[in-house]
Amino acid sequence: MKSAALMILGLAVLVISGCAGGSGVGPATVAPTVDVTGKWVGTWSATNPSLGNGTIEMTLKQTGSEYNGNLLITGTQTDPSGYTRGVVSGNQVRVLQPTSVTGELTVQGDAMTGRLQGVVAANVNLKRQQ
Repeated sequence: MKSAALMILGLAVLVISGCAGGSGVGPATVAPTVDVTGKWVGTWSATNPSLGNGTIEMTLKQTGSEYNGNLLITGTQTDPSGYTRGVVSGNQVRVLQPTSVTGELTVQGDAMTGRLQGVVAANVNLKRQQ
C-alpha cells in the first residue's frame, strides 16, 4: 500500500515537472532580497529524532534569482552530497537539486534555516562563514 502511494506521488511529480517547461529552474516569484553567495555551515536534525542528525555545508554562487554550488551533508544513510542549484525569491531559498534533497530555507542576515526533505525530513540551521 505504501509503495503504491509513493509511486503515485512520483508520477504526479513527473507530470507536474513536464508541464512546467522552460529551463527547469523557473523564474522566482519575487525578486531576491538576499544574496546567498558564500559558504554556509551548520547542522541538520531529522524531524523524527530517532532518524539522526549531522552536518551540512553549502558553498553557493547566486546570479540573479538562481544559485548553484556544492552541497556536503554528513551523518546520512546515503550520501546526497554534490552539485546543488535552486531559486531565491525574496528571502526564501528553494533547493531544487540534487533531486534527492529538496526543500525551502529562509535567510535572515547571516543565518539560513528551514526544512529539507531527503531520505528523511530534516530541520536545517546554517550560518554564513566570514
